Amino acid sequence: MALTPRWLGSLLLVLVLVTCFVGLSAWQVDRAQHKNDVTDAQNVEELKPFNDVMAAQVPMPGILADQRVSLTGHWLPDAQVVVPGRVLDGADGYWVVTMFAPDGARLGEEATLDPEGKTIAIPVLRGFTTDEATASRSRAESGPVEMIARIGPVEGPMPTADLPDGQVHTVSTSQLINLFPDVLTYSGFLIPESATGPAASVGTGGLTAVPPTTTRDEGGFDLQSAVYAAEWLIFAGMALYMWWQLLRDDFLRRRLEGTDGGSQHSGNQAEYVVVKAAGESAIDPEVMAGLTGLPAHRHGAKRRRAAGPTDDRPTEGN
Repeated sequence: MALTPRWLGSLLLVLVLVTCFVGLSAWQVDRAQHKNDVTDAQNVEELKPFNDVMAAQVPMPGILADQRVSLTGHWLPDAQVVVPGRVLDGADGYWVVTMFAPDGARLGEEATLDPEGKTIAIPVLRGFTTDEATASRSRAESGPVEMIARIGPVEGPMPTADLPDGQVHTVSTSQLINLFPDVLTYSGFLIPESATGPAASVGTGGLTAVPPTTTRDEGGFDLQSAVYAAEWLIFAGMALYMWWQLLRDDFLRRRLEGTDGGSQHSGNQAEYVVVKAAGESAIDPEVMAGLTGLPAHRHGAKRRRAAGPTDDRPTEGN
């Protein structure tokens, strides 16, 4: 039966599916071993001009997270917030975040707000301190600044009713533009690597510079992709098993119906087989074994034990 056109055709289809499943499994294995290849291909370590990669008032592509950029500009000393609940080297403290106006800043093509009378600026993490008073008093200097920094993704907004004025829980540009209505900003913030110039103001005035850290996953083996790879192999095995099970069921059905692999007996003669004697409530397992080709015990008969050396010993008391 397996060599008939019907079953060969179905087997061909199953083999095509199995090939696809195995290919998908191999793809997931490759992802598991090289999960950061796409990230590395973006080359975030390459220093790029800030205005070439960032535009104001438009969403920031995820591939720009951790990108190193260079820019010049000046601080907006009065546009500043303090962010409590931050940790540096195991110490709890505060971030001081000040708006920075890059030279040559531009709006994105999809920006809808009118920039007239407003300054385009980006939040910059100027430093960390464990003292709340120091964080509140700290102010950036006025003057030109040259900076090399990494782009960080902004955080989600959180209510500030439980905080003093000038403090926010997160670096959220959607909150900052409400605090500073004369500023247009970006969907990201900067963590400086270095700042030079008369008004550098990073890690000064009692603040400690915060080392830039990457937000991307470290390289290694991706367990999730490995699990997906195993699942695709299971699907491939199931496809083959289902084909075999359907073939076997069809074969047994045809034997019960008295056909020989799909062709009827010649003529119009019908063959009748008595499988249950009158008055009996069950079909004889030996009869069913003859019809299906399966052992009788598969139809309810007890297994026969082969006679062994101990079978001839008389039982106790005989």
